[in-house]
Amino acid sequence: MKTIYEIIAVAFMTVMSLASCEKNETPSDGNTDSICSYIFDNKEYPVLSMAYSADESGIYVLISPLKKDAPKTTYAILGINADLEGTEIDIEKAWHNDDYFFIYEDPLRHYSYYRKLTSGSLMIKKNGEHFKISANLILPDGTGFQFEYNGKIASTTL
Repeated sequence: MKTIYEIIAVAFMTVMSLASCEKNETPSDGNTDSICSYIFDNKEYPVLSMAYSADESGIYVLISPLKKDAPKTTYAILGINADLEGTEIDIEKAWHNDDYFFIYEDPLRHYSYYRKLTSGSLMIKKNGEHFKISANLILPDGTGFQFEYNGKIASTTL
């Protein structure tokens, strides 16, 4: 049985191995291929690719404003402990990297899973490949991140 830290490490290394040194531009607003959107630092970005990984330890969802086959130079990974599925997690009362998990990276910023979020809430509920996700987070430097989704996500190894 894998521990949560092993899963996080594998997920992080896999995503980082997909990253390129090239600087990709974030797609412009109004892209018709958009699945949904997220808000980072008061700016809305389209979500053009999503994937998830889940096991007995946790559920992890990757979202990106870049297409599925593009190098993942901009992405967010949200995760929760499997025992907390469907529960709204209060970030201020939760155990960082035990109850919840968050990474954000783009060509200019990187919020590592080592940094505890300041406040907010996170909820992930999974039923097969159908997800209900709600994230309203304040990152360590005060930057806001918001994401709402209710729909299918394809499974993959993150």
